[in-house]
Amino acid sequence: MGDERLRELGGELRAMRTAAGLSGRELARRAGIAQSAVSRVENGQRVGTPAIVEKFVAALPIAPEVADGLRTRVRDAYAALADHRVDVGVSLKPNAPRRWERGTAPVREFQSAVIPRALRSPEYARAAGLAESPLAQPAPGSTRVFRCVITEGALRTWPDSGTAMPGQLDRILAADDLPSVHLGVIPWQAPVPVVPPHGFTVFGDEAVVVETYTAVMTLTKPGVVASYRDAHARLEEAAITGEPMRELLRRIRRDLAKLTG
Repeated sequence: MGDERLRELGGELRAMRTAAGLSGRELARRAGIAQSAVSRVENGQRVGTPAIVEKFVAALPIAPEVADGLRTRVRDAYAALADHRVDVGVSLKPNAPRRWERGTAPVREFQSAVIPRALRSPEYARAAGLAESPLAQPAPGSTRVFRCVITEGALRTWPDSGTAMPGQLDRILAADDLPSVHLGVIPWQAPVPVVPPHGFTVFGDEAVVVETYTAVMTLTKPGVVASYRDAHARLEEAAITGEPMRELLRRIRRDLAKLTG
């Protein structure tokens, strides 16, 4: 219900901005918000807080009573989203995954659109606007392993101009040499037994971390964790490893060089 309200409000706010002859850039300047926030609001997407949308409303040249009505609808829409946003076993605290990243449980990650967090180079992370968690060598005696499955599509999704990708692909090749890393790539032509709608990271039997466009979720229900762990195992079966995988990475690098000159 809250999502429907945001889409309706977004359409109305876009129409009001257009009628006032304001560009998205000018509206953002007047409101003191990012231009990307203007786009998200107008597309009915959730932004950090309703206060951002209220700044959008305040920047429009509209009657006070109209603005008051819009602000009330914004608060109601966000309240409706909050009522259904979090369930038992779900955390939206941005730093919650850190405790799992510092642990010793095996890590299983799948990504179909971006490079796995632990394998991201600083240049790639900056270009894509994503976080990175550098892959550290395990402590002596540690049995922790990283099992990463990436689709070919993620490796061919190049942020910005693609200049960060050669180094990023080299970083992945280097990580494949580490004894604690098991890396697999699912080629475009390979059938997959399960199609997750998003990437995920499983920390042992304890938690699943899901990065969304606006938040990081930590899921800890045992049944949910088991489902993601099983999905990862099935995806791993569809992936190629070893020299065939390394040759695919080298071919992607050559394709990138042709496109970027």
